[in-house]
Amino acid sequence: MPKTKLLSQQEIEKMFGRFAAITLDTSAIRRKFLNCRYGAHHKQAVDIYLPNEGNGPFPVIFFIHGGGWSGGNKKDAQILPFISGVERGYAVISVGYRLVPQILYPDNLFDIKAMLRWTAENAGTYLLDPERTALTGASAGAHLAMMAAFTQGQAVYEGAPLSRTCTISAVVDQYGPTDFLRQQAQFDESGYPRMKVPDPEHFDFVDHMLGIYSGCIPNMMRFVNPIDNIHPGIPPVLIQHGRYDPCVPYQQATELYSRIIDVSSEDRAVLDISDVYTHADPGFADPGSVERIFTFLDEHLKKPT
Repeated sequence: MPKTKLLSQQEIEKMFGRFAAITLDTSAIRRKFLNCRYGAHHKQAVDIYLPNEGNGPFPVIFFIHGGGWSGGNKKDAQILPFISGVERGYAVISVGYRLVPQILYPDNLFDIKAMLRWTAENAGTYLLDPERTALTGASAGAHLAMMAAFTQGQAVYEGAPLSRTCTISAVVDQYGPTDFLRQQAQFDESGYPRMKVPDPEHFDFVDHMLGIYSGCIPNMMRFVNPIDNIHPGIPPVLIQHGRYDPCVPYQQATELYSRIIDVSSEDRAVLDISDVYTHADPGFADPGSVERIFTFLDEHLKKPT
């Protein structure tokens, strides 16, 4: 087994500080509706950005921020790879949701489902097309995006009576965890540096989200892992990940891709592994990466001309 290589605290802080150093500038977007509430809690709100021209209805890109389910907010610069969608004819919606420890899973997933219902019910007001939507996210947000997309139409994952909701036509997963109990073994296999090693005495991010050490409930993790909720009818998924990601091992992406191909079909997944970008990396907003994102989204959300 390769020797465990751990990042220093300084290296971890530098990695997560990259997006924090960027200010999201939306001043050029003239049509926007900020802090629209879909629930009673102040975190249950969205920011809606529309193209400057046109009457819609516009296809919708939802972005769900990362932050280990306990941090981040809808103003984060993590949305940079997607915000240019307004220049390409999309409505872009940045999603807020309640954070750990005020809530535990699946309440954060229920928030995403509630937001999708609210959007469908209010689509006409904001010139949105609820039949053409994509769920996108980074890290923890990608986990919630995948879980919401893979379980659409399943009443038990709604958190409320199933009513009118958005149709999710595509998913973009940026370095999201997909199989929590496999992560440390995957780091062992690759020998690549990681942030930490598992310790039942000290909760990891997912343990805080669940309120229990995840290793104690392997069967229940099937209701948390996106990889365990793949079925033939899931929307197409673009999977973007860094090979040397020290927070979420790259095999979380490759094994997700393989499972989708096995369970669904080859046209349901696109794998984009970077040998340069790591976790929470602004590089995913570089022109080449953004072009791959919108080539994928255009294919699944734009109407033929």
